[in-house]
Amino acid sequence: MTDLVSSTVTPPTAASGREPNAGRLARPAALVRRFPIIQMVVLVAVYAWGSVRLEGFSSASSLRAMSVLAALLALASLGQTLVILIGGLDLAVPGYITVGAVAAAQLGGDRHWPLWLVCAFTVAVCGLAGAAIGAICHLLRVQSLVVSLGMSSVLIGGVVVATNATTLGIPPASLSSLSAVMSTTFGIPAPPVVVVTIGLVAATWLFLSHTVTGRRLYATGANPLAAEEILIPTGRIRIGVFAFGAAFTGLVGILIAGFSSGASVSTGDPYFYSGLAAVLVGGTALGAAQGDFLRTVLGALTLTGLTTILSGAGLGEGDTRILYGVAIILVVLAYGRGRRLRDRL
Repeated sequence: MTDLVSSTVTPPTAASGREPNAGRLARPAALVRRFPIIQMVVLVAVYAWGSVRLEGFSSASSLRAMSVLAALLALASLGQTLVILIGGLDLAVPGYITVGAVAAAQLGGDRHWPLWLVCAFTVAVCGLAGAAIGAICHLLRVQSLVVSLGMSSVLIGGVVVATNATTLGIPPASLSSLSAVMSTTFGIPAPPVVVVTIGLVAATWLFLSHTVTGRRLYATGANPLAAEEILIPTGRIRIGVFAFGAAFTGLVGILIAGFSSGASVSTGDPYFYSGLAAVLVGGTALGAAQGDFLRTVLGALTLTGLTTILSGAGLGEGDTRILYGVAIILVVLAYGRGRRLRDRL
């Protein structure tokens, strides 16, 4: 009997050589999912290439300028990052930015509203729009792509009607200092927008990793049906994430208006594709509830460096958009492959 059992029962490691390999690969794969190691390596490689490719790329003034551009891109992508973590996608980002930028130029510049009132107006308009998207998606069980695309048209159309499609004003001069390349923050040789971005990296990490709400947000994105079964209020989470992301992105539109010293109905357009690319290149996966704002910042820094290199090589905006499109396609393909491998193992 003993001989029969020993001859018919084969240990898992002997039956297939894949088990030891799977064990050896699981640890590095888990490490990569937990820490943005690949993103950091790519970032270092891009800036090393730029230092060799372009003269003055690594100078202090150039690095400060790129840090401001990357900070604005990252801040404009924070809301999208959170929306993707819960399994959605917000196509109304250009609308939020346009509302904030136009409010800064028209209300803060031409009509001399105080900055706090401009911010309150922007938060109210964009926050209500985002909350409406989240509520419709949850109650009607529809995809956020369609709803948010329609909301973006409503917001931008509202701006066109309110301004009569005329030339827009100039934002208050105080806004420019927040994102000026050579500005300082309480004596620190860094622009305020960069310091705010660094602070938000820490704040969002603490929120997502060390609070009950943050863990519920991840659970909603990982498996909404299972989350509802364990009594997680997925509806409130969706509405809250869309509302916060919309309101915050609108505030970033105010910063963008100050940085560019103006606004138009197309101010937010460049930040949709570049923002989505920053989120995905940074490692926040679509439909996998994996990622955080730090990864988005690394993605923004990488894309800013690549854009600077392309501009230095004489390539234009069209080439940059091609880069963003290719990056999005490649990253989505990689995420899809990674999910299939994990499911099979």
